[in-house]
Amino acid sequence: MSLPPDPLVQPGAVERIRFRVPDAEAGTRVDVFLRDRLPWRSRTGVQRLIQEGKVAAVRGSLETTFRHPADRVPAGGDVVLVVPQPRAGVAPPRPIDLSILYEDEWLLAVDKPPNLPVHPSGRYLYDTLIFALYRRYRRPDDPRADIRPRLLHRIDRETSGLVLCSKDDRAHLILYRMFEGREIFKEYLALVHGEPREDEGTIDLPLAPSGGPIRVKMVVRADGLPSLTRWRVVRRARGFALLACEPKTGRQHQIRAHLAKIGHAVVGDKIYGPDEKLFLKALAKELSEEDRSRLLLDRHALHAHRLRFPHPIRGEEVEIVAPLPQDMAAFLERLDAGGVASH
Repeated sequence: MSLPPDPLVQPGAVERIRFRVPDAEAGTRVDVFLRDRLPWRSRTGVQRLIQEGKVAAVRGSLETTFRHPADRVPAGGDVVLVVPQPRAGVAPPRPIDLSILYEDEWLLAVDKPPNLPVHPSGRYLYDTLIFALYRRYRRPDDPRADIRPRLLHRIDRETSGLVLCSKDDRAHLILYRMFEGREIFKEYLALVHGEPREDEGTIDLPLAPSGGPIRVKMVVRADGLPSLTRWRVVRRARGFALLACEPKTGRQHQIRAHLAKIGHAVVGDKIYGPDEKLFLKALAKELSEEDRSRLLLDRHALHAHRLRFPHPIRGEEVEIVAPLPQDMAAFLERLDAGGVASH
């Protein structure tokens, strides 16, 4: 499978990206040097580029192709990448409007729309959040204006809402450690089937990979990793509820798997909802109208709603809120109007 195209360039003729080697990084392995500048690619993908002869060192008029990922970048020179182009038939990028919720010289918070992947992959090349961010902020030919947004956390393609990025290395390191230490308050909104009997609760159940045909699916299992989710009812609506969920741990699909386990699956969830086979049908683009009717929404109704943390440079508390997205709000409005939504 060909590598995804680089988000810094448009498809078409072969293009080259040049990276200046700072004095502090002279002698660094070339795969490490490029991995930090191409965060949408895996280290294996970067190494493949090097092994294919697409990366060279340039000093003055002398250009030397790197042959091994362990080769060292030169002092006082540049590293040049020949950008792989997408395979034939790949659609050109479409404009992606970014809703910026917060920005200063160190941080950037984006309200990601549903169904927008964060990173390029074999299925999604240009239509990604990182592509849109790099298109907006990268200026590799002008180091004084060049900003490299770096994601501090991720959310699933179907999940909407807050994604926090750093624009500065110092801020990135401090916030990364905060995320790792669970020092950042995160709140999600989930539209779920059923109305919980209680107004709030805690789900403390270990999660592990299912081992079944859907490799990404998580299940409650005694040998799983400790997983804790707190929830409270925001509102009830004719057999459904909007819950505010605070994940105290960061397991894959934690909120969705936990809510499904207590009988309140997220609306539109193809893995943890009415039938996991809907997920496989969706991958194959074989969902019928009947299938869509069972799901009620075209995506799982989970939204990254709120982040609260001390500013990594200035120190004051920062709270960022992403409003309820249009599809989830419209679903609640239909219920309020007496619309019938089957379970």
